[in-house]
Amino acid sequence: MLWLAHALTLSRLPIALGLVELYGQTTWAVVLIALAAATDAADGTVARALQKRGHTRPAIGGWLDPLVDKIFVAIVIATIAWHTHDLVLVALIGAREIAMIPLAIAYLAKRSKRALRAAPIGKAATIAQFIACGVAVAYPPYGLPIAIVAAALGLAAAGYYLQRMFRR
Repeated sequence: MLWLAHALTLSRLPIALGLVELYGQTTWAVVLIALAAATDAADGTVARALQKRGHTRPAIGGWLDPLVDKIFVAIVIATIAWHTHDLVLVALIGAREIAMIPLAIAYLAKRSKRALRAAPIGKAATIAQFIACGVAVAYPPYGLPIAIVAAALGLAAAGYYLQRMFRR
């Protein structure tokens, strides 16, 4: 029954492809980013509601959601890079991923049995990153200030997770 939550998660992949196709079309970019953000908020809510009702299989959301988020961002960042050639903008939007991927590898190397749950700073970083992606796709000249905010939140989240990882 958790497939409903997983379907919401996976729906961000075609949304990302829609952003590739609709690059520069402000209205559609905003709609698609809002839809991606809504599915990101809804998938966890749906999963928790189903788990309270006893539905616990398949329990893949802990890794599927962050993986799909990273693929979503990678697709959108590649699109932005292709169209703008603005490596600063791309690096700022991708700063969170650049910091988090080595942390995820280190966490997996520790072979911890506990899941590293999302923290509010991590959720805020995801939202900021999605917004930065949307603005950079919809209207690239305004992407830089929002990308700076996304990078700051992303690096703060990475620092928080690093601290949590070593505290365990």
